[in-house]
Amino acid sequence: MPELPEVETIRRGLQKYLPGSVIKGVDIRLPKALHGDDKKLIGRTVREIRRHGKLLVFLLDNGLVFTVHLKMTGQLLWQGKGESVMGGHPSAGYLRPLPHEHTRIVMEFENGSRLFFNDLRTFGRLSVLTEEAFAEQPFVATLGPEPLESVFTLEYLSARLKKKPKVAIKTFLLDQTNIAGIGNIYADESCFRAAILPMRLVGSLNPAEIKTLYSSIKETLELAISHGGSSERDYINAIGEKGTYLKVANVYHRTGLPCSRCKKGIIERVKQNGRSTHFCPVCQV
Repeated sequence: MPELPEVETIRRGLQKYLPGSVIKGVDIRLPKALHGDDKKLIGRTVREIRRHGKLLVFLLDNGLVFTVHLKMTGQLLWQGKGESVMGGHPSAGYLRPLPHEHTRIVMEFENGSRLFFNDLRTFGRLSVLTEEAFAEQPFVATLGPEPLESVFTLEYLSARLKKKPKVAIKTFLLDQTNIAGIGNIYADESCFRAAILPMRLVGSLNPAEIKTLYSSIKETLELAISHGGSSERDYINAIGEKGTYLKVANVYHRTGLPCSRCKKGIIERVKQNGRSTHFCPVCQV
């Protein structure tokens, strides 16, 4: 599933083209792919595209929003005159003239451009609701702060960590109520950058380590965004290319390789709460 850097890369790509576009029609090819009344979208103008955690949020001019959650195999593809922007799952089955059998929703704009939502496994969703109702959604209302925005401060992180002393550090990072948008890859990479074992308990961190973890989270995510995110098999970035972060990753998918920092440790992978955790046993303590 795409994490914060991947979804942010898609958002930035679409933000270049969609604002100002007026929705002309919505073709719902799989009814369960859309929640809400699509008729309320007709004639509305896209004002802005935002991101909340791993969720894309399209703000319209009448106080409505439509949100897109790509889940595991969702893909958005915008086509204009001689231009296109895409992001999400890169299945070869998608690389055919649109719409095709995996196209679930087609949104057409008055300027002739179209936005396709493709989804192989049909777990993704597009929802239509008011901005007020969106803010009250349990998923949104309980999201922690965005780690790259000013609301995510060292003081916030320190205070939040103190409330959960018996939770493993990686478990804390993956909990979206603590910090929005961090998934498995960037939790591992943030812990490595901070030289902290992901399995350690939150209560064992001292103030200096918390400060280092705070900066490591931000630095890791900013680096990942600059590389267009990470691509294993389920993601391409906003211009249809695979993200290149894994080429510079320090621990994720580097099991059995020498540590890039200490040169002494060999990267290990263990299961932690059902998820793979990667770390250097020598320089992460």
